[in-house]
Parts: sequence; structure tokens; C-alpha cells
Amino acid sequence: MRRPRVPPTEPHTPSRDRWLVSYADYVTLLLAFFVTIYAVTRLDSEKLLQAQHSIQRALNAPVFLGGFPLEPAIGEVASPGIKVDLTAAGVRHNPPSQIEEVAQDVQKIVENDQEYREIRLMVTARGLVIHLPEFLLFPSGEAGIRPEAGPLLEKLAAILRKIPNQVMVEGHTDNIPINTPQFPSNWELSTQRATNLLRYLVEKHRLDPARFAAAGYGEYAPLADNATESGRRLNRRVDLVIKPLLKNKPL
Repeated sequence: MRRPRVPPTEPHTPSRDRWLVSYADYVTLLLAFFVTIYAVTRLDSEKLLQAQHSIQRALNAPVFLGGFPLEPAIGEVASPGIKVDLTAAGVRHNPPSQIEEVAQDVQKIVENDQEYREIRLMVTARGLVIHLPEFLLFPSGEAGIRPEAGPLLEKLAAILRKIPNQVMVEGHTDNIPINTPQFPSNWELSTQRATNLLRYLVEKHRLDPARFAAAGYGEYAPLADNATESGRRLNRRVDLVIKPLLKNKPL
């Protein structure tokens, strides 16, 4: 009896889509990694609010988590000699006395000289921010530091020398356009001002350059409404952002 002929089988070849399984696993693992990083580094908003209230009680003055404060500037209402507790929020890994001294020392500068009363302090998720008005540092429309700014910057340099934190120097302008050969726009003006202030602190006062960085935001990060002269005056500034330390390392 003749056996039926069995057709030869083709050799097994792997599916072309098998790489999708490994790719999906990789994407899932990557997503889990970033979720973990976010969870570890995210500042607790409740603790940040506690820090804000702590500074307000210590300085007997309004300190803000963002935006423009409607209350008077801290120099107009603050009381000296009160201990500041900043152990809450994102600064919990900083030695408390160091951060307290920064806030109190800046407060003393504001209180002891009428010219500095428009300097402001603000607590944000990025750290302690010192707002320095334009008129204290620069001539209008220029980026060269005024000689009269020397005493103020010497005091600020002495304060910054006490702490190991990273410091971001950020330039800001109002929304009035500028168009000169040196500064085609407010981007260039704000960036040059921040860079010049950074170099002044690092080179003249010998602060560690590895702790500093500079950025310019032009008119795009205002504190107040640019529709009024008083608002534009507040927006023309340079900010010193003292970043919190996490796990004994700067952000």
C-alpha cells in the first residue's frame, strides 16, 4: 500500500515582531524609572507651605510662594532679631542655621539702609529668592554694574560665602523693547546683566564659580503687571536663587 506523501515542512523562523516585546519591556522599565525619580525628588507642597509660614512668623512679614506680593515689601514691616525655622519643605537637608542666617542677614541689609528697602525675599519651590531691583545695580538700558552697587554686593557676597548652596543668577526686564547694537532685545540685556553680576561676585569676591550659573529671561517672568510704571519697575531686576540642598548635594 502506498503511503500518502507528507509535504516537507518549512524550517521555523522567528517572528519579525518579537522585538516589540523587548521594546515594550524597555519602555515600561523606563517609565517606572522616571516615576520613581519624580516621586523621590518632588518637593512636598505641604512642607513647602510650612516653610513659608515659618519665615513669615520669623520675619513678621509676608513671604510668598510665587507671583507678585500685594502686601508691603518685607523691609517695610519686618522685625529684626527673630529666629527663622526653615527645617521644613525642600530645604530640610540644609543646616537650618545657614539658611536662617541668609534670610536674617538679607533682612538686616534691608532694614539698615533706606536705599535697599525694595529688596525682596521670596520662598519658591526652587529655593530662597532674593529680588534685587535694577536701579541698585545697573543704569537703565545698560548691563555694566554701577560703582555705587559695590557696598551692597560686598554684603551679599559675604552672605553667600557662608553657605555651600548652588546659586542661580537670573536677569529680568520689563516689556519695553530695546534694540541697540549691543542689545538687540531684552533677552540679551537680561542675560548680560546676569552674567556680569555672576562674574562680579566670582571674580571680585572670589566665590566658588562651580556654585554659580546665570540665565536671562527677558520680560517673560514678570513679578507684576507691565501695564503700569510701578509694575515695570518691579520687573526690572536680577534674582539670586539660593537652591536647597537635597541629601547633602546641591540641586
